[in-house]
Amino acid sequence: MVRLLSTALDATRTRFRALVAGWARRRQGTDSLPRTLLRNRLYILPTKVAMVFGGILFVMLLGSMNYSNSMGLALTFMLTSLGLIAMHNCHRNLLELVVRSVSATPVFAGSTARFCVRIQNASPRTRYQVQVRIGDHTGDVQDIPSASTSDFLVEVPTQKRGVLRVGRLSVTSSHPFSFFRCWTWMHMDMECLVYPQPAAAGIAPPQTDVDVGGALHEGPGNEDFAGLRPYRSGDSPRHIAWKAFARDNTLLVKQFTGTSLTTRWLDMEHAPGRDLEERLSLLCRWVLAAEAQGFSYGLRLPAMAVEPGCGRAQQARCLEALARYGDPVGGDINVRP
Repeated sequence: MVRLLSTALDATRTRFRALVAGWARRRQGTDSLPRTLLRNRLYILPTKVAMVFGGILFVMLLGSMNYSNSMGLALTFMLTSLGLIAMHNCHRNLLELVVRSVSATPVFAGSTARFCVRIQNASPRTRYQVQVRIGDHTGDVQDIPSASTSDFLVEVPTQKRGVLRVGRLSVTSSHPFSFFRCWTWMHMDMECLVYPQPAAAGIAPPQTDVDVGGALHEGPGNEDFAGLRPYRSGDSPRHIAWKAFARDNTLLVKQFTGTSLTTRWLDMEHAPGRDLEERLSLLCRWVLAAEAQGFSYGLRLPAMAVEPGCGRAQQARCLEALARYGDPVGGDINVRP
């Protein structure tokens, strides 16, 4: 019986939260950054501490009236005023803060996604005990000094590859005394790219090398002349442009691009595995290994391909293609009302 009642209460609470979330989304619409927190965006409710405090004040009021105790009435009214002032300051603590940006660096599945929320306090007063919440995940409580900007990190665990989408986040504060909780919701299209979890090292990619002469190499090399740059300590004397030095007495260094690299194609057809996710994990391991070994490499997936190249940008392109392959959803996180 108790279990059935608990299940019914949880279901009712979930439906209520969904109704409140839908109402807030319709009322506020989609937000764009930067966003200033104005009065019509702030919500405030008493906490359990305030409920207990209010109950104590009510008992004090009844006792003082019953015994005609003027000192008791004065104390009751003074404490009531303290509660009202706390409510005003709690609301004022978030008023006119500016949410400047929300960002997240791509991570591998099974790691922790870190959302960075940058909040600016342009007012001359310090904002106390500010916290950012994403779903059931909260960041550290921070004070934002006057005329400054603070970064709030919220860590969200990931389980599968894809795009981890966050429909909204909340900025909250319970300062002072934790009598009231003031918060705002931000609705925007926030996401974090989740790469496949790399497979264990062991299975090497097949030797499908194609010589491309380094034409697609993005990093520095020694094949093709690319221009001049100022001399830096440690540069090889062989690369100094002596003719330019003789002309205007300025040390310049020749830059070259392209190397005689060999391209390695990483093809899903050659990746063994019991299912799609295992094969993508193995391809992820091959991409990381090819980049670590300095290869030029390309990626072939059904219906798409990433052209050969090397460097961090190439690695990011290949990993993003693996993460988005098949248009998976890495998760959908919403804030609790």
